[in-house]
Amino acid sequence: MSSSEAMSVSFRLLTQIRRIRLAVRFAWRPIHIHPTSWVSPKSIVRVCGGGAIDVGRHCEVHPFAMILTYGGRIRIGDHCSVNPFTIVYGHGGVQIGNGVRIAAHTVIIPANHNTGSDIDPLYLAGVSAQGIRIDDNVWIGSGAKILDGVRIGRNAVVAAGSVVTRSVPDNATVAGVPARVIKQR
Repeated sequence: MSSSEAMSVSFRLLTQIRRIRLAVRFAWRPIHIHPTSWVSPKSIVRVCGGGAIDVGRHCEVHPFAMILTYGGRIRIGDHCSVNPFTIVYGHGGVQIGNGVRIAAHTVIIPANHNTGSDIDPLYLAGVSAQGIRIDDNVWIGSGAKILDGVRIGRNAVVAAGSVVTRSVPDNATVAGVPARVIKQR
């Protein structure tokens, strides 16, 4: 057996082992993770209050990342990474394209609390949820915050520590609080 054949057999065996581990970990839940993807056992991937989670091919969900639906659907495309201490909530839905890199400590929350009053305090006022869409080949720097109703265009870069409150055009680099376009490619 040649070395390339041995590698192919090894890859197929690894894929089968991952498939079994993922099937056991997420059994009877609306969570689908492609067997070529790696999800750390120290990450939290959970359906809360409905919704579903789909993770594509060749993705990585690193330790201490949290992916929680809160009633919405979260879809992560192929070749993506969700690094440590990243939080992705589902509320109004999150759609992440292919080739997206999400650095550590990023927060993606597709919901906003409605403002309260003396009659209806904040915790009883409810939430609004429009959803977040992140297109292909996006790089999100460490500690970025992506807020509800935002679309991040293809090939965009979100600088570390930015707070994205408005949609980002294709091929743009944004930075700041709130994030604004600092470079267009």
